[in-house]
Amino acid sequence: MATQPRRRSQRLLEQKQDWSTILPHELWECISKRLPSGRDAGNFRSMCRLWRDALPFTEFEPVLMLPFDPESPDGAVTFYRLTDRKFFTKDLPALHGKEVCGSSHGWLALVDEVACLTLLNPFTNATVDLPPTDERFAFDSMRTVFMLDGRWVHPSSSDGVLRETNLREMREVFFHEVVLSSPADSGGCIAMALLTESSEVAFCRVGVAGASWRLLNTGLKQDISCIVHCRSRFLAITYDGQVSICNVGGATPTARPVQSFDLPKQVNPLSYLQVNGELHLVCTVVQQGSTTYRTRLYKCNVFARKPVWSSVTNAGDLTLLTSHNLAVGHAGGSVSGLKKNSVYYSGHLSGCIYHDGCKHNPNHVLEIINVANGKSEWLPYRQNTQGSPEAICWIMPNPWTQGLLRLVIP
Repeated sequence: MATQPRRRSQRLLEQKQDWSTILPHELWECISKRLPSGRDAGNFRSMCRLWRDALPFTEFEPVLMLPFDPESPDGAVTFYRLTDRKFFTKDLPALHGKEVCGSSHGWLALVDEVACLTLLNPFTNATVDLPPTDERFAFDSMRTVFMLDGRWVHPSSSDGVLRETNLREMREVFFHEVVLSSPADSGGCIAMALLTESSEVAFCRVGVAGASWRLLNTGLKQDISCIVHCRSRFLAITYDGQVSICNVGGATPTARPVQSFDLPKQVNPLSYLQVNGELHLVCTVVQQGSTTYRTRLYKCNVFARKPVWSSVTNAGDLTLLTSHNLAVGHAGGSVSGLKKNSVYYSGHLSGCIYHDGCKHNPNHVLEIINVANGKSEWLPYRQNTQGSPEAICWIMPNPWTQGLLRLVIP
């Protein structure tokens, strides 16, 4: 008698379907959007084809953020996905009344008309407020502004009459660009701000109660034009390529200018970024005997005893993404639809006079530079209607509260 229930249980076990396939696809998609980390997402995708379909690679692909109307109440913004060359729109109410002044680790830095900064993850709508600002930052940027009835005002350069400092002017008065050391919600994140026309930088700890902005003298003689986070430190870089290594993680912030360090000859910097612990420079180089420019890639270990720039002809499987609007670029393993060992630069407007490839193109174009041979090709992606502005920045999506998975997956 005891064997009959055992045999029935065995038959039921043999007839039992694989639980990973019996649930509807919509439920797997719902589960995939609630994974707590990138590591969990990687494990989820490794299970089977059905689970990979529920969490496609498009969740990790870099996107180009296009100009938006800050007065739009719903914060509608359009993105361009390069892998399939398609546009998509998201409603981001946190963008209302704000300008973008940074893109790091999947988070946007936003500034409003009273110079308050907010960090936004555009793929989760998570936000983090940064400490308030004051007149120190405008004064450090050699700007004359002060608060009047809750608004920033400044004297007009033409007649000296006080007028309100509007949203479009905030990046030129306070924070020109904000760079993060890690995702804003990862714990231990530090934000460093590039001030307009200043040799000092400002920094603060993100998500820490009572935190405030602090100023740091970089020791450089020229104004800072770019900030890059590299090897747990920030690099402050001037227009002529001088670098100061800023260590703000400890109790006593320090800044050490790199001695006897110059840019390669006849280059015009376009963007800086860190790749595998080294500083990389995307720049234009004038061709001998002509007025035509070529885009090139250089790298340097600024932490070496005698750092020297060297030309890069092999970036491996990496794809580098840079733009004109923000000085800091991004790098990651190439995905399907993106060219590896290449640089994508979104700064060229129609009628570019420096590059033959885009000289007569009526559209906004992406320059795609082959790192191996230095040759460029041009990808028109958006019509230039009535002087429409160029793209704002690249974003490397980070859809988790703890982004443990590389955002661009090879």
